[in-house]
Amino acid sequence: MKSVRYTIKAYMAALVTLAVGVVLSIDLDDWNWFSRSGSLIVVYGIILTSHHIFVHMHNLNHLQHRRASQIQRDWAKESKYEFIHDDIEHTWMNEKSGLLMLVLGTLIWGFGDLIGIL
Repeated sequence: MKSVRYTIKAYMAALVTLAVGVVLSIDLDDWNWFSRSGSLIVVYGIILTSHHIFVHMHNLNHLQHRRASQIQRDWAKESKYEFIHDDIEHTWMNEKSGLLMLVLGTLIWGFGDLIGIL
């Protein structure tokens, strides 16, 4: 459930960033601001796509810092078990959503200033 909230927050941040970019572009009659907002969308996409990597690293770090008396088995093996049994659907959704943000942000970043020409 945390990953769903994380995805929603990322999309909300992306929409707010795009809205601010559009408002600034219209207000200042300079569509470079919209184009620049695309670069931030790319950053959101990178963070969203790599979120599961950060969670996995956190879990490994947590397992490594357990007291020595509590470690009865290989911490990497336990991490593999948790990773395999993690909710794969939510991980896939984050990666798919992040990829969509990367593509959209890259297109806006590259061609967003051309809207002013139209």
